[in-house]
Amino acid sequence: HFAKSYRMINKVDQPQLAPIQISQLFEHIYQLLEPTLIQKNIDVDIILKNTRLILSADVNLIEQVIINLMLNAIDAVKNREEAYISLSALEVDGKVQIRIEDNGAGIPADLQEQIFTPFFTTKKTGTGVGLTLSKQIMLLHKGTIFLNSTEGKGSVFVLQF
Repeated sequence: HFAKSYRMINKVDQPQLAPIQISQLFEHIYQLLEPTLIQKNIDVDIILKNTRLILSADVNLIEQVIINLMLNAIDAVKNREEAYISLSALEVDGKVQIRIEDNGAGIPADLQEQIFTPFFTTKKTGTGVGLTLSKQIMLLHKGTIFLNSTEGKGSVFVLQF
């Protein structure tokens, strides 16, 4: 199990960059996750002021990152009465930012530094690979991933390209 996870981290291919319409990317991800979101009674808002926003990226790799962050958000809101996740994209100073925000438990400040460390996990069944892989994919896209989290209020993960 460890070896398989380790190989996954070290085997990310060079991204095959192509223009991606973010509205279509979000739509596809929502369709994949919709049954889970409905089953778990989680409200999701997709916020895209500029519906023509385009990103130059590897669609498979970026989908993997967003789905991972969405699954983490789903896990984070599981005990909330009014569980809420938003998926949004905007352009800031000519750079595209994709944000995944939830009203979950938040991540304690002392753990925030460690969450991108390989094999670090707070989940009983987690491998600690998802966020490491997400960070690696963002670096391959010459981008960054960062977190803003308040314990008890929720988290925002930002992908900046």
